[in-house]
Amino acid sequence: MRLLGWLVSRIPRRWLEAFGAALGTLVWALRIRRRVVLDNLRLAFPEKPEAERRRIARATFVNLGRMIADFVSLPFLRKEELERIFVYDGREVLEAACASGRGVIACTAHFGNFEVLAAAHTLRGVPVTMISRQMGKSGANDLWRAIRQRTGVEDLVVSKGSTLAAAVRSIKSGRALGYVIDQNQQARHAIFPTFFGVPAATAATPAVLARRSGAVVIFALSYPLGGGRHHVVIEGPLELPDTGDRERDVLAFMQDLNDRLERWVRAHPEQWYWLHRRWKTRPPSTVVRRPRAADGAGDGRSRGGVA
Repeated sequence: MRLLGWLVSRIPRRWLEAFGAALGTLVWALRIRRRVVLDNLRLAFPEKPEAERRRIARATFVNLGRMIADFVSLPFLRKEELERIFVYDGREVLEAACASGRGVIACTAHFGNFEVLAAAHTLRGVPVTMISRQMGKSGANDLWRAIRQRTGVEDLVVSKGSTLAAAVRSIKSGRALGYVIDQNQQARHAIFPTFFGVPAATAATPAVLARRSGAVVIFALSYPLGGGRHHVVIEGPLELPDTGDRERDVLAFMQDLNDRLERWVRAHPEQWYWLHRRWKTRPPSTVVRRPRAADGAGDGRSRGGVA
């Protein structure tokens, strides 16, 4: 890590961004998960021409490469550099939530550089805990976790059945809980709000946590402005409905979060992580909109089913 810090501190940011963009372009050229990305884009944007979807897909890979450069350099920035990173829209929402004394659940997504969003706020005095799944052993995973730890982000790796208890402990300790809402879930643990008009298996965890802990829920994401800066959007506070029908209330709450994310993805489609199979888990007896056969033209493969 010291060697990495020494190298990063001596490489101009524009070089790091250029390297990240080149890396993303290489991954696109090698066709790594290209089919998944294009299938997802066809499902979400059936109205767009194929050329536009391919432009978004390629831009997605380029942006992911730049995000890696941003994240790797973040722990080694000087304080004055850290202060200029974010341009806020809704900073007062975050400040009020933190001052409430009830705890904060910051719902976010695989949009923009959500790792920088968590790490930079922790470095600036808002300690963040991120819940993550156990991953296999690899150099990339080890580096990613090491950078998280260096920035002060608590990496809460949970096992099955322990997520809620661990999350409540984190909230009660005064940390803001960052929860990524757009991760596909297994059917037996999922509810199914829609995302781009298609049922998407979603964890009800933020709603359940809000009810159990009384924490303030906000919606937060960011997208890059260039030069290492990011536009941060914070919406809220978000109130959990209380109609007496808990299942319906939870579904309505998670639908609202999915709707908020969808609006931002439609505005900046290249900033969302199209590489993961968001719609993989299907609810029972659901007919899903499928990509048109003609949409597969130009990639040399037949299309069918859901990403």
